Amino acid sequence: MQSFQTVWKRFSESVAVVAFALMFAGFVIGVGGRYVFNTPVAWSNEVCAIGFVWIVFWTSDILLKERQHIVFDVIYNVFPPRARRVLALFITLSLAILFLAALPGTIDYTWFLRTRQSTMLRLPMILIFGCFVIFVVAVIVNSVIRIWQLLRPGWQKHL
Repeated sequence: MQSFQTVWKRFSESVAVVAFALMFAGFVIGVGGRYVFNTPVAWSNEVCAIGFVWIVFWTSDILLKERQHIVFDVIYNVFPPRARRVLALFITLSLAILFLAALPGTIDYTWFLRTRQSTMLRLPMILIFGCFVIFVVAVIVNSVIRIWQLLRPGWQKHL
């Protein structure tokens, strides 16, 4: 039987692939309609935007872990490992606190968006921007996991 982590990773990758395919299809339809058939397809831009929003927020902290993001760590790498640990704990804790503080407002505004619809496709905005709530929760959960890893023996491999 597959572990939950393996199933979750495959599911997460599948969501990202669907969002990318949606964005790419919208782009191709928009370009083809405008330049091949000389008939602009108005909804294709909205499809591209929805796909882009989901790709950015879904992959940012669900598929890509903290060490996989592009970072400018010139100053960070100057410090010895113990100081980097303290700095990583401070930064990660600050991030978790900020996102935790933003979570109620994010949920409230996203819930408000359930009454709004997108311009062209008339989709509920909560479906379009609901991924942001998922992203905020993922940042908080991954921050707590990283703090836990930095406080345990073997913390060096999590710097």
